[in-house]
Amino acid sequence: MDTRLYLALLIVSLVTLLITPKLYWVVSYPTVMAVIGSSLAFGSISALIAARRLYFLAHVTPHMALLAAPLSAIVLGHKGGDWILAVLLVLVLVWTSGYALYKGVSSDVIASIMVSFTASATVLALYYAQRIVGAGRVSQLILGDPLLVTSFEGLTALIVGLLVAVFSLSIAREVFFVGVSRETALVSGLKVWIYDFTLYTLMALSVAIMLRITGFLVTSVLTLLPGAIAVIVARGSLQVTLASITIASIASALGLLASISLNMPPSGVTGLILVTIYALARVARFG
Repeated sequence: MDTRLYLALLIVSLVTLLITPKLYWVVSYPTVMAVIGSSLAFGSISALIAARRLYFLAHVTPHMALLAAPLSAIVLGHKGGDWILAVLLVLVLVWTSGYALYKGVSSDVIASIMVSFTASATVLALYYAQRIVGAGRVSQLILGDPLLVTSFEGLTALIVGLLVAVFSLSIAREVFFVGVSRETALVSGLKVWIYDFTLYTLMALSVAIMLRITGFLVTSVLTLLPGAIAVIVARGSLQVTLASITIASIASALGLLASISLNMPPSGVTGLILVTIYALARVARFG
C-alpha cells in the first residue's frame, strides 16, 4: 500500500475520534486525547519493537508497569505524583533488562526472571495498594478505561504520544538497520547502544504512562500487534512505522465506538479488533 493511503487512513481515524464527543455524550475530549496519545505512542513503538524483534521485552514491560503502579501508590498514597515514581521504576527495570541483553543474557532467560519477579511482587503490591488507594483504582490498572481519564491525564497522554511518535520516526531508519544486521551497523560506525537506549526509554515511558488508560491486559496487545501487522502489509522503515501508528489508531477508534454501542470496556474491544486485523493480514499475505 502507498504511504499516502496510510496517511489518509490515519487522518480519517483521528477525525473520527475528534467528532466522537459530538455523537456520544459519554465520551469527553480528555478521553479522545488519551486514546489518540496511546495510539501514537504504542503504534510507533510497536513498529520499532517488530524491527528489533524485541517481542520478549514488549511482553515483559507491562508486567513491570503493573508492579510499579501499585508500589508508587503505596509509597505516595493520595499525595499525587505517583506517575513520576512509577515511570522511574519502569525505566530502571527496562534499562536493567536491556543491559542484561547487551551482556549476552538470553532474551528467554531475561523474560523468565523478570516475569517471575514482577508477577510475584505485584500480587503483594496490589494487596497492600487496595488498602491505601482503594480497589477501584487498582482495578483500573488491570482493566483500563479511557472513559474515566481526567483532563490532566488526557493531555499528558496526548503530549507523551506525540513526543514518542516524533522520536520513533526520527530513529526508525537506524533501528530498522540494526534489526536487519547488528554486526553491519556496528562495522559501519553506527552507535547502536544509543538507539537501543532510546528505544528502551521510549518503550518504558509509553507503557508506564499509558497503563492507567489502556490497562495491563491490553497494553501488551497494543505494543505487539500494530508493528507485527505493519511488517506484513508495509515496506521500509518509514512506511512500516506509519502503518503501525495507523493500525493502532484505527483499532482504537473502532474499539471506542464499538464499546459504546456494546456497553463494554473500550480497551478489551480494541484488543480483540487488533487480533482480528492481525489474523486477516496473515491470511491475506500467506494464504
